[in-house]
Amino acid sequence: MDRLQTLDYALGELRRVVGTLDDSVMDGPTNCDPWTVRRLASHALNNELVWAGLVTGQHLVAVEDAMGAVPIEGDLDPVAADVTAQAAALWRTDGILDAAHATPFGELPGSVVIDFAIIDAAAHAWDLSSSVGRPLEFDQSRIDVLSQVVEATCTDAARDHDLIKPPTAVPSDATDTERLMAAAGRAVRR
Repeated sequence: MDRLQTLDYALGELRRVVGTLDDSVMDGPTNCDPWTVRRLASHALNNELVWAGLVTGQHLVAVEDAMGAVPIEGDLDPVAADVTAQAAALWRTDGILDAAHATPFGELPGSVVIDFAIIDAAAHAWDLSSSVGRPLEFDQSRIDVLSQVVEATCTDAARDHDLIKPPTAVPSDATDTERLMAAAGRAVRR
């Protein structure tokens, strides 16, 4: 499975999860304290625009807004639909995966940078689902490639740039998805 298909899957999960959020949960807490559900969802969506903008040379959203979780007001379902479609399309721009791009880690090919967009979408979909009491399990057929993405992105260098938290402990009976999210710095609570 190629990385564009994996990105499509991760963006689809993020889109689906954000689409289930309604006003009754938007002010609720998340596993990304002190952010509310709305702020976490806004951060997740804006991060996808940051990564897609980085590789296409476009300023789609301020990095400060994304990293500061500035809340997007209103119904997030149509925003999620637009953002995920735009991000998926931009990643398909000719030459993006082969070109070198300036990143917080130096010049990297798009084929490496895409992993950061993938883990952002997948992990934030999981974060949002878990925060509202609807744990997300990734499709078992996607676990191997998502494991490769976690291994490539959840590194000391990413932690040094505050992009990923250190791995967390997981219960012995943790699912494959929970193990992946623990490796990505997410606390698995039951």
